[in-house]
Order: sequence, then structure tokens, then C-alpha cells
Amino acid sequence: MKTSKFKWLAIILASFVLITGCKDEDEDEVSIFVGNFVISKAELTEALTIPTVEMGDVPVPVGTDITQAIQAALLSAVNCSSPDKSYVELREDNSLFLSCEGLNPLNAGTWEEVSATSLRLNLNSTAIPPTGFVLTVTDIVKDASGLTGITSVPLPKEVISDMIAALQLTLSPSAPDVFIIKISIELMEK
Repeated sequence: MKTSKFKWLAIILASFVLITGCKDEDEDEVSIFVGNFVISKAELTEALTIPTVEMGDVPVPVGTDITQAIQAALLSAVNCSSPDKSYVELREDNSLFLSCEGLNPLNAGTWEEVSATSLRLNLNSTAIPPTGFVLTVTDIVKDASGLTGITSVPLPKEVISDMIAALQLTLSPSAPDVFIIKISIELMEK
């Protein structure tokens, strides 16, 4: 009699384990950062000083729009007819591609969600020759149109030289090889 009670108890426990173990598995949540994004705006969040031959140190104030320079620095590996046709793909498998409408995407590295408001882009040497770099965007806010955040971008002196050439200025020979600039960046979802 006691043996049959233990058998029933074992059957009930086994059934309970099977029933509770067969719940539908929750699907993995997709990161809010997955998507295709166009660099739509970039502004200085910290003043920048550019040494020139003609005028000495030229201050560039906070709030200066440097969207074109950032697009050129980060998307130059894809030859696109227009910056608004170039975009960054953050895929679900954490791969990062640079793309131009109508062309094959360029494998540009990986990305990772550091937190709900922080994203790290590991740009490889194909995307940013010759060595690539890591770009961390913090204080990210997502809204209906895309993402906004803060980051620091290393700009080679050649990019800075091209920027000031439009003002008929020449970069001083004493200029650093790389300028680290702090910006706010807007990425519009494509």
C-alpha cells in the first residue's frame, strides 16, 4: 500500500515537472539599438581650438554643426553619392555594417549594448583605416525618429584641414595628428 502511494507521488511530481518545464520560452528581446541609422546631425559639445598658419589658434564654439565632417570621418569607407544615402546598420547578431542605398554593405565590425543608454561601436580597419577604433555613445535617448547621444570622435588632421580649407585657412604644422572632439550626435532611423 505504501509502495503504491509513493508511485502515485512520483507520477504526480514527474507530471508537475513536465508541465512547468514546458512553458513557452520567452523570445529574446531585440535591442532598441538594432536598425539602420543615418547620421543626421553632429554638434560640438566642447569647444575646439584649431591651430592655423594664418590666424594662430582659431576657437570653434560649442554648438557648431560638424555633421558633414562626422559623416565623412565615419562613413568614408562607403562610396556614396550623398551622405543621406549612407547609413549604419546595427544588426540583431551584433554585427555592424556601413551601407549605401543600392550597394552591397561593408562589414565594418561589431557593436554591443553596454546599457540601456550606452552603445559601443567596434569599427574595424576596413571601416576606419588603418587601424579602426572603438566609438562609445552615451546618454542615448531613443524616440520615434531615432537615437541621440554623446560621444568623442578622433578626427585625423586631414579631415580638420579639409574643414578649414573652405575658410581659406591652412592647418598649422604644429597641429596634432588626431583631434579628439566631443559631440552630440543624432542618428535618424532609416
